[in-house]
Amino acid sequence: MDINFIYLRSDIAANNTNIDALRRDFLYEILKNDEIKISDKGRPIFFIESGGTEEKFKRIYKEYLPPYYILATDANNSLPASLEIMSFLSKQGLEAILIHGTKEEIKSKLLNLKDSKHFELNKISHNKLLEGERLGLIGKPSDWLISSDVSYQNAKDTFGVTLVDIPFNEFKEEIEKAITPDFALDFVNKYEREKIDRNTLVGALQIYSAIKNLVNKYKLNGVTVRCFDLLGTIKNTSCLALALLNKEGITATCEGDVPAMLSMHIIRKLFNESSFQANPSYINVERKYLLLAHCTLPLDMTSSFKMDTHFESGIGVGIKGELFTKDITIFKMNSLLNKFVAIEGKIDSNLSRRDLCRSQIKVVSNEDLSMLTTNPCGNHLIVFYGHHRDELIKKLK
Repeated sequence: MDINFIYLRSDIAANNTNIDALRRDFLYEILKNDEIKISDKGRPIFFIESGGTEEKFKRIYKEYLPPYYILATDANNSLPASLEIMSFLSKQGLEAILIHGTKEEIKSKLLNLKDSKHFELNKISHNKLLEGERLGLIGKPSDWLISSDVSYQNAKDTFGVTLVDIPFNEFKEEIEKAITPDFALDFVNKYEREKIDRNTLVGALQIYSAIKNLVNKYKLNGVTVRCFDLLGTIKNTSCLALALLNKEGITATCEGDVPAMLSMHIIRKLFNESSFQANPSYINVERKYLLLAHCTLPLDMTSSFKMDTHFESGIGVGIKGELFTKDITIFKMNSLLNKFVAIEGKIDSNLSRRDLCRSQIKVVSNEDLSMLTTNPCGNHLIVFYGHHRDELIKKLK
């Protein structure tokens, strides 16, 4: 079997030696028995080495013919990026097949490439669930969300919600003049650690104040933030700000992901619950579990939490939260707002891997998890406590 790997890695991870080592380890495993050979004339396989690679894929995919084989590892946000790419191709009616699992499973799939089964998602009707609500986009969606663009008119027609654009420059100006909230001193004294210095924490709380000011100014019920742009301009993150806002009942999501924001806000309206916007980092279909991770989560969903750096950049503030080992529902709408996935399971444990975003959970489920890989709804999933799938289906159809 001749294979032509097309390696895709984000610019921020360009010199990441851990990813270099992962590639060498992976290639050694699949090439050691000469069953697979790498050749420029072999079958193209897109090897997604990290998150933030979706836009790079979008620039080159037309140079190749379908079906598109997308290989995802269990580290460095490879899988969520792959699922966004899968969603992007699906929206265009192009066949895409995800290759994911252990090294042994991936090798077996490469040797026996075949189509995956397809699952139909649950349908959504025009139900006006969010009638009169206003949700803000602070900056545009992140460049890698190539399948998560939402029509503002479609959102209005389907849910009755108004989407409001807020320029990123206005956000920066709010940060520059923001004052820390009343609870800042007690918060900093309690959570300052060696890894996160006092100034960084204060800066993260000023970002919180800036978003809160914009929420009040534009009379918003929730926001999504193009947060990665803060890394280069402010040298900090919005992870803490979003964690605090969600705890207060203001829907707040990262990366400018509008379908994630709408999904989380529907959960808030239907169940009065906070929810965790997470990257699906690994899905084991046979053993029926998946790993979910992100650097922010609502603080009211945690049994405890501590401050860490942001995973991809190593700067700013990320949240390492411990979630309760409770029953959960996983929910996410697609960008067309006409279908959604809903799976029930249980949080089995919290993890502490250094190659994933800071808050990490292992979820077990009795359901067929193939539906998450064959017909994905973008690169984020939304997790909230309780068994609510039947109620979601009832309310959204």
